[in-house]
Amino acid sequence: MDMPELTKILAIYLTTINMATFFTFGIDKLKAKHDRWRILEAALLLLAALGGSIGAWLGMKVWRHKTMHKKFKYGIPLIFILQVAIVAAFALSSCSRHKGNEQESPEAIAERIWNLSQFRPDGFTIDIRTMEAPTEGIAVAYAATQGCHSREGLVAVVKHALEHDGYVGGWYDSESGLYYFDSTRLFPEDQRDEALQFARDNGQLAVYVLSTGEEIRLDQQIPAAA
Repeated sequence: MDMPELTKILAIYLTTINMATFFTFGIDKLKAKHDRWRILEAALLLLAALGGSIGAWLGMKVWRHKTMHKKFKYGIPLIFILQVAIVAAFALSSCSRHKGNEQESPEAIAERIWNLSQFRPDGFTIDIRTMEAPTEGIAVAYAATQGCHSREGLVAVVKHALEHDGYVGGWYDSESGLYYFDSTRLFPEDQRDEALQFARDNGQLAVYVLSTGEEIRLDQQIPAAA
């Protein structure tokens, strides 16, 4: 899972848990007014600890609920501070890792990709800026790096990728016993015609759809009308 997707999932989760926590505080306040069965304090604190600290704090202020209870008055802000610290540490770590990849030499990046290829006999496409594999897109190789299979060739592939789209693909040729590497361009999957035309312009035999694992051979395609 890449960072944008992970960030999106985290944002949805935090929005949901905070809304749920906010309204849970309101429901408990309503129950207190009508002297009905209450929600356990441990449950309210657990919701805050699971990421709903903002919703808990807003619930306390808006519903005027639990504001004088020490475990909530001091506990909720403390939970919030700890959660902010965790998120900040994670963001800083991700940023440092990304900058580290940007500062790596082409030779160092090539060595990492070479090591990766030893465990990926079925091939791969990787974003060399993050060293993560994209899960969507149509991968098309550039003609400029076609035929590269040695460590020296891989360095040339990485240099080309750094100057262009930032993606490197690799595939194992069982007939020659060589692992080939290409600087790769990634097209959105709804731009199939553009990807196929780019492949033709670069003398490629096929393109690869990452989300499905489908290989589309150009000799089986009808060229788009001009």
